[in-house]
Amino acid sequence: MKKWMLLLLAVLVVASLGFASVANAETEKGTGTLEARGDGLAGLHGTGWVRISGNGVLWVKGAENVVVEGRGHKKVFPDGWIEYVGFKGTARIRGGNFSVILAGERIDLYAVGSGRAILWGKGTYEVNGLITNVWPGTIETVSY
Repeated sequence: MKKWMLLLLAVLVVASLGFASVANAETEKGTGTLEARGDGLAGLHGTGWVRISGNGVLWVKGAENVVVEGRGHKKVFPDGWIEYVGFKGTARIRGGNFSVILAGERIDLYAVGSGRAILWGKGTYEVNGLITNVWPGTIETVSY
């Protein structure tokens, strides 16, 4: 039960990021970058493209293009969320207004464009190739 509450909280937090104003990225170069690696929860809402890999549960909503390589049981929900349970692989997501969440281990995320992300667990991240920061033990919101 505690695990489901954590997952519900993660979905709600990432969904709330969607209410923030997000600039439109018209090229693959985008307006910013976010690189994150670690274990825990990485979620983002933005515009542009994302490559994310790891082991766990992956959720995607609102993407124009999603390519998933690896394992996972896909389930599509009526509200537009796509869930991959037992995800182990890499997903490439592109769009103008999408959300992505990966809860698990060995998360490796690279995003180009504009948006906001939440990171929760243990790992490191860089925004626009600058100083490496540590994921906090609490939820941290990062703009890129």
